[in-house]
Amino acid sequence: MIKNKTMTEIPNKFTSELTSILGKKYVYAEPEKLEAYNFDGTEFRYLPGLVVEPETTEQISQLMKLSSNYRIPVIPRGAGTGVTGGALAIHGGVILSLLRMDKILEIDDISMVAKVQPGVINFEFQEAVKEKGLYYPPDPASYETSSIGGNIAEDAGGPHCFKYGTTRDYILGLEIVLADGTIMKTGVQTRKGVVGFDLTNLIIGSEGTLAIVTEAILRLIPLPGKTITLLTSFPDILTLTGSLSAITRNRIVPAALEFLDSNCVNIVRDKIPIKIPTNFSTLLIIDLDGEGNELERQIEVVGNICIDNGASDVLIADSSQKRKGLWDVRRKFREIIKENTNFKRGEDVTVPIRQIPALIQNCEKIARKHGFVNYNYGHLGDGNVHVNLTHQEKNVQIVQKSELAAREIFELSVSLGGTISGEHGIGITKKDFLDPDQRSGSRQNRFVHLVPCCSTIAWQHHHQNRTSHSVLA
Repeated sequence: MIKNKTMTEIPNKFTSELTSILGKKYVYAEPEKLEAYNFDGTEFRYLPGLVVEPETTEQISQLMKLSSNYRIPVIPRGAGTGVTGGALAIHGGVILSLLRMDKILEIDDISMVAKVQPGVINFEFQEAVKEKGLYYPPDPASYETSSIGGNIAEDAGGPHCFKYGTTRDYILGLEIVLADGTIMKTGVQTRKGVVGFDLTNLIIGSEGTLAIVTEAILRLIPLPGKTITLLTSFPDILTLTGSLSAITRNRIVPAALEFLDSNCVNIVRDKIPIKIPTNFSTLLIIDLDGEGNELERQIEVVGNICIDNGASDVLIADSSQKRKGLWDVRRKFREIIKENTNFKRGEDVTVPIRQIPALIQNCEKIARKHGFVNYNYGHLGDGNVHVNLTHQEKNVQIVQKSELAAREIFELSVSLGGTISGEHGIGITKKDFLDPDQRSGSRQNRFVHLVPCCSTIAWQHHHQNRTSHSVLA
C-alpha cells in the first residue's frame, strides 16, 4: 500500500457532529470499511480517515459546512472505477460515497429527459430508458459498473461518442453542493436555455474539484432501430485511418469506430467470437445503426470502402450473441492486457484523426527506446488512443522508465495538436504532466485568467478563505 503523504487528523468532535447529521450507520471508521474505499482502477492505495454515505442533498450540504469549519478534506466518490486516482484520499480526510443516492427520479418520454441521482449505474439507466424506446448514448468501457455522477465528473465518452457525443452533450442541468455547503442548481430542464452563465458545462469534467453533483437532468434521444457490427482488417494503421474520410464523404456516420493494433490482435484472437483470419493484423470494429434499406446501404457502402482502401476482408457479426461477445472483449481490453504482462501503464491521449498514424508510429519508437512493448487501441472516430506500455518485470526502475516514456508520449500528443487525456481525466496520475498541455502561451494565459473568474462566478458572495478549507479531489 502507498502511504498517505500527509494524513489529516480528524477530531473526535467532528466525527460526533457528522454522526448526528448522517446517523451512526452511515459514518465508518472501521479499518476494514476504510480499506474498501482505499483504491480505484489504479494500483494506488490511500487510506481515508472516514467514509460517509449520505442519502440526501441536504445531508451533503451539512457535511460540507462542517468539513469547511474543521478544515477537513472531502473526496467525492462514485463507483470507484476511475483510472487516474481522482477518488482517492491522498491526504486522508473523508471519502463521500454517493452510491446510496442511486434513484432514477424521473423519465419523461415526451420531453425525452430524465432526472437521476449521481449513484445511478450507467448500464442500469440505459436499460431503464430503453424500455421506453429511448437511448442514453455515453458508454465508457466501465458502463456496467460506473455511475452517472462519476461519468459527469470525467465527462466520460466511450466507443459511441463519435456519432453521439460524450456525457457533456447529454447534461441539461445539475444540482450541486459547493465546498461551503451552498446548494445550487445549474442549467435547465429544457432543450433550449441561454439565460445566465453556463455553469453546467463548467462542472462537467471538473473531477469533483468544484462541486459535488447530487442530481442531474439528462437529455435522451430515440432508440436506434437496429445495430450491425462489422469487423475488418487492414495491413497497418495508415490505411485504416484512410477509410474514415471516405466513409463520412458518403454521408455515413458510424455509431462506433474502434481500432486494435497488431499487438492487441495477437492477444485477443482466440477471445473474439468471430474467427479472425491469420492475415488480419490491425482490426477495425464498426457499428452501424439505422432502419431497413438505409442500414443495408450503409453496410454495403462501408464494406466496399474498406476493401477499396486496403482491407483484407469485412466480416459481419451476424447474431446479437456474436456482437455482444465482440464488444465484451473490446470493453475488457485493459484487463486483458494486464493478464498478459507484469507491468502496464495506460494513457489515453487524443490527437486529430489525421495524426493517429504519426502518434502510433512514434509511440512505438518511444516504447522501444525505454524497453517496453506497446499496445494501442481506441476510438478512431475521435482520435482518442489508449497507449499501453507493458513490461514483463515490475520494479522501481521500470516505473521510473514508464514515467519518462509517458512524458514523451504526452509531449508528442500535444505537438501533434492533441491533448494528454481524452476521457480518463487528470486525477493524481497526470497532475505532474499537465505542463505539456499548458505550455503554449495562449493556453497558459487562458488558464491563468479563467480560473479566478470561474471561482468568482461559482462562489459569489462567499469568501475564498471559507471554501479553501475543503479539498474536493
